[in-house]
Amino acid sequence: MSAALERRYARLLRLYPSDYQRDRGPELLATLLESTSDGRTSPPLRETTALILGALRAHAGHHQGGWLTAFRAAALMLLVYDVADRAVVVTNEALRGGPSLWSPAESRLTLAALTLGLLAVAAALANRFLTAIATAAAAFILTLIVANSMHSPVFSGFWCFPLAIVLLVPLVRRRPAPATALLRYAPALPLVLILTSFFPSVSGILHFGAVMALFLGSLLWLAIDERLAMAAGLFLQNTVLIRAALLAGEGLPPFPVLAIELAVTALPPLALLVTAGLVIPRWYGPPRRPNGEAQNG
Repeated sequence: MSAALERRYARLLRLYPSDYQRDRGPELLATLLESTSDGRTSPPLRETTALILGALRAHAGHHQGGWLTAFRAAALMLLVYDVADRAVVVTNEALRGGPSLWSPAESRLTLAALTLGLLAVAAALANRFLTAIATAAAAFILTLIVANSMHSPVFSGFWCFPLAIVLLVPLVRRRPAPATALLRYAPALPLVLILTSFFPSVSGILHFGAVMALFLGSLLWLAIDERLAMAAGLFLQNTVLIRAALLAGEGLPPFPVLAIELAVTALPPLALLVTAGLVIPRWYGPPRRPNGEAQNG
């Protein structure tokens, strides 16, 4: 057994959370040293990669909460996206010169929906899911009234409230575990999509780029925390509904064009949901060692 090899393994194990190192570090170090070929002075590349990924997964707490935690994160992403988008539209309307595009009643209803949306976000953050569902439903009813008055959905997040409600319903009876690591900040990710609206001349390109960045980033993070991929896939369902509504409003194109456009829009969320769905069952399987071997018991 090489002293250099033991030092390098110990350095890799220091990447894990302190409680993990305290409870399992010595045992795991002994196992790693016993399974390594004699004469080596450094761990194999495959094992080094597995240990680093295992440390990231341990810090992410990917095994805590499963799909319920992903549902909560996705619902918050949808609510934050709607509220932020609505706030931008209201602010632009208040700052624009000339006569308002909205009637006084439409302005009051929109502000009321914005307030209810903020309350829904606060309630979901506090795990008061019934309150979040009720306020989101009231906000969507007001949105429908405004949309009907103006003969079109006003906000790009039009479908966010009903989608968020669907995701919040299962959480009423089964509370999710708290989000950890990057998943904790997932509700802020939709704000990047909202920022693209501040550059009107290239907003379409920037928005597409932001959606692709969210998709690719979540897909890469799948190796560390599957819950983020599921949350992002559920959130991006909104883009599919938006695209379908726009196509319907503009007059349906020929079927091949329609099928291609919807397929391209649906591909990112579908890929995230399928890959997350294939990986998530590992949360409920036997605990695994950082090098990928299943433990007994």
